[in-house]
Amino acid sequence: MSRKVQIAVIAILGLIVVGVYVALGSLFLTRRGAQATQKSYITYPDPGVQRVSAHRAYAQAFALAQNWQGDAQLAGARASFRQETPGTIGGGQTWSFQFFSPSTSRLYLLPVQGEQAQGELAVERQVRAEMTYVDVAQWHVDSEDALLIFLSHGGEEFLRQHPEAVINLQLVPPKKDGGVIWLASGVSQAGQAVFFVQIDAQTGAVIPQKSA
Repeated sequence: MSRKVQIAVIAILGLIVVGVYVALGSLFLTRRGAQATQKSYITYPDPGVQRVSAHRAYAQAFALAQNWQGDAQLAGARASFRQETPGTIGGGQTWSFQFFSPSTSRLYLLPVQGEQAQGELAVERQVRAEMTYVDVAQWHVDSEDALLIFLSHGGEEFLRQHPEAVINLQLVPPKKDGGVIWLASGVSQAGQAVFFVQIDAQTGAVIPQKSA
């Protein structure tokens, strides 16, 4: 093989290698562009919604509950959220708190709208069953973080499949051993599909679901 032929072969091989790199680079950039433009539900906060977190709402509720009964203990809290547009979740402006008075065996149901406890809408109920309380000292994870944890552990995919679903956040005491739990659930229209995530409200760790 002459030197000219060798040079031509080397040049052709070089062009082939460059072409392969260009093609791979274009494919990589295309995929990155698609990932960047894909809307993620985890960037959910609606800038037009003045949402109050559970911690801030609780401060308002507890002050009123203490006026109701001095031994009032937090028994639970709840709020609902809904997807307004793809990638944006609204709701959570109203929290419903449950307080229990051991001395009277009565339950106090108190809504908080924004940062204002609605004492005129509170409801009292007599309770016969044994009640457990939320250990507020162990409640470190606020509602906004709990919502993000729910979304990043299957809730986002659930909303993609059921965009009309309602998300319920419930702060509940565990059945035993103390502590406090966030129970986050997505419920589709008519309850045809339900998705749960349990979160340790002290550490933010997702609690594994026990198999049936």
